[in-house]
Amino acid sequence: MLRPVSFPTVPLLAIAFLLGAAHASAQEAGGYEVGPGKEATYETVVVEGYRQSPEPTQQRLFAGTRFWRLDPGRFEVEQWWRVRQHRDGSGSEHLLQTEVEIGLTPHIQIDIYENLQVQPGQTIDQEGNQIEMRYSIAGSYGQIWSNPTLYLEWHPRHNAPDRAEGRVLLGGMLFIPQLVGAANFFYEQNIETNTSEGRDGELGVQAAASYGIFEGHLRFGAEVKVGLDQHGGPTFQPALLAGPNALVRFGPFKLTGTFFVGFLENDPRIEPYLIAGLGF
Repeated sequence: MLRPVSFPTVPLLAIAFLLGAAHASAQEAGGYEVGPGKEATYETVVVEGYRQSPEPTQQRLFAGTRFWRLDPGRFEVEQWWRVRQHRDGSGSEHLLQTEVEIGLTPHIQIDIYENLQVQPGQTIDQEGNQIEMRYSIAGSYGQIWSNPTLYLEWHPRHNAPDRAEGRVLLGGMLFIPQLVGAANFFYEQNIETNTSEGRDGELGVQAAASYGIFEGHLRFGAEVKVGLDQHGGPTFQPALLAGPNALVRFGPFKLTGTFFVGFLENDPRIEPYLIAGLGF
């Protein structure tokens, strides 16, 4: 029969156990034991943390194609100017967008827009706002091939149905550090579908590539947008726009532009974008 351990014995057993564990740990620490006549050894363990993204990923390289996200603590203020010239000759629409981009965490970027619009023969009025979020699957650039990032947008509009858009952003360096490519798979539609516009859905792929010279202060490339667009009607129509792209960067100041040309009968004749930005 086992005899119960008396109360004074329990602390003694615990102390003996701890002393034995400490002695064994000291022997396993690189074969050295700390004690009288023994020299202590110290080791530094480096734990890999957040890494800064390459500088091209922190620029607005393309007007239509999104790429990665801003690093935490980085900000960008941009002024957009988009012109859409209708193919039927009814005039041009001008959209002015003021945007603030904020890198919040190693995964999240938030963008906020204020939109002003000029319709043919009309004065400037407030088109609405846009709120966007990007969520990168990886915490640092390059951890996952193609750097997949999720993009969500809510677009409340005045005197028109609100819209929502989702994208999957992919991109990275193509063969050489100077060449950057990106692709977006997107779907967009009205949130309220019980209006004359109905769903007004749009889906497709946007892709772009850009080559940098003079240490990335000057870049040249192209963008293309291929998909289906309801154009406010009941059926989807094919869409194809493409054009040259350029970026000029001097210190924190940047100027990005893409000159889209529509190739199909329901596309705008031309749709150029010009974006002036300040990063800090």
